[in-house]
Formats: sequence, C-alpha cells, structure tokens
Amino acid sequence: MTPDQNSAQPIPDHSQLDARKKQAIFRATHRGIREMDILFGGFIEMQIHLFSDTYMDNLDDLMQAPDWDMYKWITGTMPVPKRYNTPLYKRWVVYQQARTDALSKH
Repeated sequence: MTPDQNSAQPIPDHSQLDARKKQAIFRATHRGIREMDILFGGFIEMQIHLFSDTYMDNLDDLMQAPDWDMYKWITGTMPVPKRYNTPLYKRWVVYQQARTDALSKH
C-alpha cells in the first residue's frame, strides 16, 4: 500500500483488481478538471475494491456525467438528478463528508 497524498489513509493494493476496475480507476482519476480527479478519483481509488457488479454499472453511468455537474452535486450547490442518485453516489457523499470532517479537525 502507498500513502494517499490527500489523507493519512493508505490506498488499497490494486494489483489484484480486474481490468474493468483498473480502467475505472484511471478514468476516475483523469476526469478533466483537477477537483474531480481529487474528489471523485480519490473516492474510487479507496473504495473500488469493495464494489459489486451493480456498483460498477452505476459507476459506468455516473462517469458519463459532466465534471462540473458532478462537482456541483457533491458540493451541494445543485441537486443530483434521480438517475445518478444511486447507492454508489450516496456512498460517495458519505465518504466525502467523512473526509471533510476529518480535515476540519486539523
């Protein structure tokens, strides 16, 4: 495991992930705007080893959304459309809130 640049949490070892998950990590960490590379990509790197096939299907769909829309959803400045308000999205919200809370304690 290697340390994550943005937190003290170690990044899980991805060497045993299947090709679909490895490709998803790359896509999530190379979104187009740096904010989403960090916010969304960091979440995917830390959580993808736990994702079921259903979560992966939700992820494929969510990654079709424009970066700035996703940024507005996760920051609460725009409501998330029903199509994307999946258990995966809700997990991202919880993850991001926990990171925000942890950072605010420092």
